Amino acid sequence: MKPSVLALAVTAFAILAAPSVALAQTSAPVTPDFAIRDPNGIDEQQFVAINGAEQWVTIRGRDRANPVVLVVGGLGTDGPGAVASPFLGAFQSWEPYVTVVNWDQRGAGKTFTHAQGKLDPDLGVDMILRDALALSDLLRARFHKRKIVLVGVGFGSTLAAKLAREHPERYAAYLAAGQIADPRIARESAALRRLRTLAAAAADKDSLADLDAAGPHPFNDAVRDPAKVAAFLRASRRYPARTPEHQIQDVVTAPHWGPAEALQVGVGMRASEAKFGPAWNATFDFAGLRGTYRTPVFVVQGDADIDAPLELSRTWLAQVSAPEKALVVIPGAGDHALQTDPEPFVKTLRDRILPLARKAER
Repeated sequence: MKPSVLALAVTAFAILAAPSVALAQTSAPVTPDFAIRDPNGIDEQQFVAINGAEQWVTIRGRDRANPVVLVVGGLGTDGPGAVASPFLGAFQSWEPYVTVVNWDQRGAGKTFTHAQGKLDPDLGVDMILRDALALSDLLRARFHKRKIVLVGVGFGSTLAAKLAREHPERYAAYLAAGQIADPRIARESAALRRLRTLAAAAADKDSLADLDAAGPHPFNDAVRDPAKVAAFLRASRRYPARTPEHQIQDVVTAPHWGPAEALQVGVGMRASEAKFGPAWNATFDFAGLRGTYRTPVFVVQGDADIDAPLELSRTWLAQVSAPEKALVVIPGAGDHALQTDPEPFVKTLRDRILPLARKAER
């Protein structure tokens, strides 16, 4: 939906070596706070040739024998072009249990900058999915795993869910950090309903008036009306979700990223959003994300998530049949739950997903 205040920042970190992939090695210092010193740990970063395009991949973990987690998507916006790799703090508590792989997709972050800001003519969902499968196979071969774990964030949750449903032979489990399972207009309506319910319960006449002024779809009007958007934002700020304390500092101090590169993240997001076009949200096969999965499915998210409203995520999971599934709701958390509330994610990984990943290797 709307970009977060940090939609302009991002990316950095860690990757692999495999015989079938051309690698461009990079090495840059890591701050002591994020250094991996474990003898069997891993902290790598480089461009990897995936289906003919050099893409930035990062790998971090305390023990390379642990299950491998591929993060699909990024932070700061629910559209294509977002990245998560500079936000090391969001995943640091995962690193004792899993090897975390972050990936700057085509049109995103360092991959976009490395391509000199050029987008593939046929960039779209199908191309990103093909790249994700190729990277998944690379990781499986590199770490000698029959299956890896998928994590879907924002726009990436639409892709990751599709991968998990269609390719259970590659994935031991799927974890959604908030599941986008409906077109943007439906999610916007759900977010407005939640705000109106909160404002009504508080007898908040100002917010109710702002929501009336915003109309049913302030972000989806054919011609966006700044006054409607401003009215929605005023109402939403009165009922804020938790946000990261040091979001800007995280980006500015991210290893392997300079300020100029960080600024290019926003450029990549805007270019990718324009390339995919607003129509992708209306034409994507969201119905195809429902139904039968042969991969266990877990959703962890805040009840104040605007990009993936809880009401819709809950409905989606109810319409999913899977060997195992669960919804973990974090009160007061929003679009940045991965950063503000890491504990429920770690607990789900440790207690529910790791046993499944280990069982898949037997």
